[in-house]
Amino acid sequence: MMRVTQRFSRVDRDKTAANAERILIQYPNRKVMAMSRENTLASPAMDGMPRSPSVENHADDKIINYIENDDKQFCDRCEKIINTLLPQTAVNDKWPIILKMRYVALKPLTDDVIMERVGYQSSQYYEAVKDALCAFAEWWPNYPGSLVVSKF
Repeated sequence: MMRVTQRFSRVDRDKTAANAERILIQYPNRKVMAMSRENTLASPAMDGMPRSPSVENHADDKIINYIENDDKQFCDRCEKIINTLLPQTAVNDKWPIILKMRYVALKPLTDDVIMERVGYQSSQYYEAVKDALCAFAEWWPNYPGSLVVSKF
């Protein structure tokens, strides 16, 4: 059954939700990478070899910082949207909870477990997931491209 507001909506909910899910599926792996990279990457040092006094390689430092910060910034952005922005603006207060349990946990829960915890039936749960993903997509930065897909 289609909602009245969906018929006149300019947003393609299915494609928008799929785009948001494509982003959130990356979260657990990128979180692990961000946590494992803390102070582990460095330029190689040739110990025992004759050399002049060490000089910092600023190009290597910039590359290392970019790699380390990219995953961390991605995770921080996802967490900020789910933990701060969605609870303040979501129509349904269970949307952030669903996204946390389904995507942001390092070991995401199954849909059946989440349905039981939030007290939803199957169809109600999957509609809430789609709505939550669309709300997430609206908060995601538009660079390099928006997650929100227009019907027109």
